[in-house]
Amino acid sequence: MTSDRQRLRRVRLIERLRSSEHRQAAAEAHRAELVRQKLEKLSERTRSLAQLYALRDGARDGADLRGATLLSAHMNELGRTAEQQASQARDAADERLAELAIADRKRRRAEDNRRDVHRAIIDRLAKPDSTPARRTGTELE
Repeated sequence: MTSDRQRLRRVRLIERLRSSEHRQAAAEAHRAELVRQKLEKLSERTRSLAQLYALRDGARDGADLRGATLLSAHMNELGRTAEQQASQARDAADERLAELAIADRKRRRAEDNRRDVHRAIIDRLAKPDSTPARRTGTELE
């Protein structure tokens, strides 16, 4: 009986651990997805601002034209940097989602294992003992 309790306690502990890992992986995946979304929005906004500045044609002299060109080039560079960061964030989010899937499979396996151990213990306790009856008396009786 004690070994059954120990086994059941152990599988419950593993199940709680896997559940905790699953929650942590889900939180990390959520954070990574939020970062990815923010960086993609930033990249898109920077790209659209760069296009806006590139289309401006209100330069009155060479200095205005040079300033607009430099600003447009700088915005394009920022757009490329934001795009790279968004791509890295996308990769990180994909990795976190893969880790979440692994944690989910481990959690399900732990739940199934706990159920199986619990069911085996109940089945074993429900069966009558199959120990043979001891013979009593002597052969003379």
